[in-house]
Amino acid sequence: MILRTIELENFGLYSGRQTLDLVPRRRPGGETPVILFGGRNGAGKTTLLEAVRLALYGRRALGHRVGQAEYEQHLRGRMHVGVGGVAAGASSVGLEFDYAEAGVVHRYRVVRRWTAKGAKAVETLVLEKDGRPVEGVPREEWHHFLQELIPPGVSQLFFFDGEKIAEIASDEVDEGLAEAVRGMLGVELVGRLRTDLGLFMARRSRREDAATATRLEQIVREEAELDARIGDVRETVAELASRRSGQARLAANTRQRFTAEGGDAANQRASLEASRVELREQLSRREGELRELAGGLLPFAMAPKLGAAMTTALGRPTGGHGAEADALRERLLAWRSAGDPPRAAPWKDGHWRDLETFLAREAAAASEQGSGPLDRLPASERAGLMAQLREVRETTVARAALVAAELDRLAGRLREVEANLVRASGEAAGVVLDELVLAEQQVGAIEAEMRAREEELKGLEYRRATLRRDRDRLLAAQASAEAAEGRAALAGRIGVALQRYEERLLETKLSRLQSEFVRCYNHLARKEGFVADARIDRATFETTLIDRDGHEIAKSALSAGEKQVYAIAMLWALARTSGRALPMIIDTPLARLDSQHRKALVERYFPEASHQVIVLSTDTEVDEALQRRLMPSVSHTYRLDYDPALRASTAVRGYFDDEEAPHAAHQT
Repeated sequence: MILRTIELENFGLYSGRQTLDLVPRRRPGGETPVILFGGRNGAGKTTLLEAVRLALYGRRALGHRVGQAEYEQHLRGRMHVGVGGVAAGASSVGLEFDYAEAGVVHRYRVVRRWTAKGAKAVETLVLEKDGRPVEGVPREEWHHFLQELIPPGVSQLFFFDGEKIAEIASDEVDEGLAEAVRGMLGVELVGRLRTDLGLFMARRSRREDAATATRLEQIVREEAELDARIGDVRETVAELASRRSGQARLAANTRQRFTAEGGDAANQRASLEASRVELREQLSRREGELRELAGGLLPFAMAPKLGAAMTTALGRPTGGHGAEADALRERLLAWRSAGDPPRAAPWKDGHWRDLETFLAREAAAASEQGSGPLDRLPASERAGLMAQLREVRETTVARAALVAAELDRLAGRLREVEANLVRASGEAAGVVLDELVLAEQQVGAIEAEMRAREEELKGLEYRRATLRRDRDRLLAAQASAEAAEGRAALAGRIGVALQRYEERLLETKLSRLQSEFVRCYNHLARKEGFVADARIDRATFETTLIDRDGHEIAKSALSAGEKQVYAIAMLWALARTSGRALPMIIDTPLARLDSQHRKALVERYFPEASHQVIVLSTDTEVDEALQRRLMPSVSHTYRLDYDPALRASTAVRGYFDDEEAPHAAHQT
């Protein structure tokens, strides 16, 4: 099995529709089975795992004891709530996956969509195989078909999170795990076969009573009467169907006339008038906005060249150069009079006169250049004018265009509403409405009678089918009475053989599971060779570890990290023993592990766990160093970004600081 895509629409933290590609890509260097998702706490990692389970199992994803009302309440709670606390009216989750059956790979697509109906959530299921709805299974049995395809007990050992690891790592016996293990190892099928065989033997051991012949005669008479009655009712149903079709065509024609006369618009007159009032108010508000802009900065937007010239003039330096020249001249004269600091060179009067003449000329030239009206403005006013011109360029033009477009849209909508109001004034629609009501009433009466007859027909056919089953059962009992004892004896021998087979199968499977567990644990553990063997209880599937000296190792004696490794090794061993080629989905698996155990899982478990491994991690679990170790096995990465302003998460390509591609999800 290969998960190809997961589809999310207004589910949990995910707003709109997002489709994520999950197919591992091959690289020239070898297999890259890992798809790495990164996301901080609360970004929606666990929501992805929940979406996979929900798409496959519906209500069963929440457990055996969850009722329909509780399930609908859960679905309502998983609808995306956006800005302002507004919840989506519809949500969906979907999966597309490849699944091999009898050596042929088929492509399945399953989508569960639910819509809010008051306090309830109405769910619909879409199940397609190779692009077409599954036809070999009745629609009402699709839920069971999916559970048979990928049993929930098996999937929880392939699609798991930190809580499942904690359950297996705990010191208490997990009855749910034992049941899942039996199903995964195939032992449950043999037990079910033994039960069915026992029921067969119990039924066969009953003695037929002496009234068999009388009962057969009665069945034959009743069946003949039912055949006649069923024929009459079928003719009645066919006649009603013909009348219904003719009356429906008449009602459809009347509906078209009613619409042409403006009847629909007349029925909606009050709504149309309210829309006209609202549209006029909106137009008035938009016109007010446009007038406000016209009385402010909008005229500057009409003369962009003049605005650019003003910006250039305001940006030139003003009379500061002349003031500097005057100030320097004053300081120079003061220095000449005071002589502090002392002058080392012999300054002549001619030197002083030349300097004073130069500075006086500079001051006069600067005064002539600063004679423009803008140059005489104070600095604060110049800055204010510059800010207003910048606002014209960056804000006013765009705002005016937006208001103008909105005015056009509202004016067009007002014209449509007023045209519909003109049509609504037609008087002929009232007459056609009476005809339409009468025609639809007649269609309804015929349909009601036809439904009653169809229900009667179903009841008669069910009674006839029951009689035929009773007849066939009695005839078969008579024909096989002599061979009954022989079959019962054969069934007994088969039951004994199945019991022995179940015991041998369980023994063989547990032996392989034990060896796989020891191999997986030592492959992942920090202490190499710490576990030499393991014993698994046949009834509870509780595991006892044994060290190299033959001593038992109590699970309670393991450290917290070693218990986590124990649980992951058990899940890995079960997957390998089952022989099922299912993908792995692992949510936050490293939270309680130290650095050495994390390194072991990243290097030895993720690349080898399955042909497709989807890892959901935080930046503190698979950090930058571990990411570098894992990247040779990574097909592609996603990062889940949560935007508090939008109250929504989005999946983008890349893993935290990794710049892979700007986007990965196809969003609608």
